[in-house]
Amino acid sequence: MLSPDQKEMFDVLEQQHKSQRQVDRILKFVLPVMAFLLTVICANLNVWSTVFTFFVLWIAFIATGIKNMAVGQWVVFILVYCLIDNFLSYGSFNISGFSRQFGTMFIFLGIVAIGRPYIDRWFLKSKS
Repeated sequence: MLSPDQKEMFDVLEQQHKSQRQVDRILKFVLPVMAFLLTVICANLNVWSTVFTFFVLWIAFIATGIKNMAVGQWVVFILVYCLIDNFLSYGSFNISGFSRQFGTMFIFLGIVAIGRPYIDRWFLKSKS
């Protein structure tokens, strides 16, 4: 038998879980669009860089924004990707290309990862 306090707690938790699922559905649409728009800014002006930058951003945004995976490992993954892409695009290390690409990807990955709890709270407050 559940006490009234326990029942109320389970109801609040269920409402929070429903709210998080709704935010997940919204982010599954918004994050790929955001990744595409950022790809235009930070790709190294060749086709393969554009395609792979889009996929790396998309996967990183989904992993940190929806799946709540560790941000640190995705920062390292993006760092390694940007170094490889920089060498393949320019033939040698180009600091301006690297700083533009990595800086943009790093900042927006942080915004997505850090902003998710705030989005959840805002969405939950707007529902009640």
